[in-house]
Amino acid sequence: MIRKHGLNNRHEGEEIVAHVRQHWFIFLKLFIFYIILAILPLVAYYFFQLQVQGLLSGAITGPLLTMAFSVYYLALLVFSLTLWTENYLDIWTLTTHRIINRKQNGLFNRMVAELDLHRVQDVTVEEKGFFSTVLNYGDIYIQSAGEVERFVFHNVPNPYQMAKTIQSLDEKIKNQHPVI
Repeated sequence: MIRKHGLNNRHEGEEIVAHVRQHWFIFLKLFIFYIILAILPLVAYYFFQLQVQGLLSGAITGPLLTMAFSVYYLALLVFSLTLWTENYLDIWTLTTHRIINRKQNGLFNRMVAELDLHRVQDVTVEEKGFFSTVLNYGDIYIQSAGEVERFVFHNVPNPYQMAKTIQSLDEKIKNQHPVI
């Protein structure tokens, strides 16, 4: 469970620095896409009303088209709610000792990975495209010496600030516990 000031398996002396989700613009793009998909059947209905008037009022074709539109909207609703769930439950937690990546894949599949900050070797930020540059979001790549060699955080808001925070916490933890 993700709480604002809590963590279920907190280490001794560990403090939460930030919970980070994807940038809001990513969800907005997907929302607009689903709105367009929701409008398409209405346009098709209007087109059929103008071009083929008997098709929608037929004894067989009318109920079949109504059922097809209903199935389409039901599938669209299920896909959009699944997408929203995946986006909302994808979260990265940065603490003073580690980085925790929670990734939701579908409705019933969740992956949690942790990276101790003393294993961080390199932090890279990448902003690609017009919107990511203007709205200040991008990808953060964290090279590590752990089992998972590369952590990737996609579409993070303020990626340069987050990378600086990760690097400063990494330096702090390495200065507190130098490797002999």
